[in-house]
Amino acid sequence: MVEYNQNLAAPKNFYRFMKLFNIVTLGRFLEENSLAVALKAFAEFYHSVSRKYQKKTKLTLIDKRYHQSLNEKVIAEMGIQDCVSLLTLQQQKEIQAAYRTGSLLLLARKINSSSIIKESFLYGLPILCYEHASHSNLVDSSNSMTFYYENDYQAIQDFARNLNLLNFDPDAVSFLKKGAASKYEKDLSWGKRIGAG
Repeated sequence: MVEYNQNLAAPKNFYRFMKLFNIVTLGRFLEENSLAVALKAFAEFYHSVSRKYQKKTKLTLIDKRYHQSLNEKVIAEMGIQDCVSLLTLQQQKEIQAAYRTGSLLLLARKINSSSIIKESFLYGLPILCYEHASHSNLVDSSNSMTFYYENDYQAIQDFARNLNLLNFDPDAVSFLKKGAASKYEKDLSWGKRIGAG
């Protein structure tokens, strides 16, 4: 029998001051199937955590304007409409803010994603993605979490499991954010990284 240890319990106000876990993902304009996997993984993760953590969880979906009504329908069907913010590609200031304040970029894309990863690192935003030869020189355990793609069902499980791990380990998110910013500054920028806070 496991005994409850008061010293390990979260402080009374812990949940009130807990930082927002903000996942950013990209829509159908990249790859139709990648959005379906990302949304299903997020929904599985979101519905697996307690209400306290759901209140501190957000998904920011960036897509073309003409996909928004279809995205809204799918999001409502999954029961995640209360925690999803939709941004169109025209909302550049809001997209930059989402990248700056995001916890990570959920990138469920099976093809070359190097340019997307570089842009994410510009803002110090780490990546959760598939392992892929095209970006193996960019992502590593200091700035990203990766796994091998087997099939969509397994990918949804793997994404959801990794989201769950990161949600409960804000130090790991901080470590990855620092690693993403450092990767950009050391290897990808011509000058200094802009505006990450």
